[in-house]
Amino acid sequence: MSPFSKMLLVYDGTEEAQAALTRCSELSLALSARVDVVSVVDSVSANAHSAGMLGELAYSRLEELARHTLGTAICKLADNGITAHGHIVFGRTVDAVSRHAASFNSDIVVVGHRAQRGLARWWRERPIHLDLAERLCGSTIITVTLPLA
Repeated sequence: MSPFSKMLLVYDGTEEAQAALTRCSELSLALSARVDVVSVVDSVSANAHSAGMLGELAYSRLEELARHTLGTAICKLADNGITAHGHIVFGRTVDAVSRHAASFNSDIVVVGHRAQRGLARWWRERPIHLDLAERLCGSTIITVTLPLA
C-alpha cells in the first residue's frame, strides 16, 4: 500500500484548479488514494474587497457558487472513476485549507497555480501553495502550474 493514501484537492473552478483536478485524478488512480475536495467560501477577502459592505445576499451567493463548483469537481472525478468526498469550508483560503488538511490528515494536497509576470507578481496575494508549505508539516504539496498569464 502506498504511503500516500489521502489526497486533498483545493478546487475553485478556475483553469488552474481544473488542471489540478486532472493531476489529482491521475495520482488518485495511480496511488489508490482517497480524495477529499474542498471549495472555500472566503467571505473575509470578499468583504475586504467590498469595503466591508458584503451583505447577506452576497454571502449566500458566495456559498451557493462554492457548492456548485464543488459539485462540478465531484462529478468530474466520478467520471474518471474516483469516489470523492466534498466539503465547503469557510474563512481565508489558506486558513480553511490548512484546518481541513490537518483534520483529514492529508498526505498530499493538490492546488492549481498560474505564474504571474510583471507587476501582477507584486500586486496579487501570495500564492496559496507557499503558505500551505509553511503550515502543513508532513503533507506533500503538489502545485500544478499553468503557463504565464
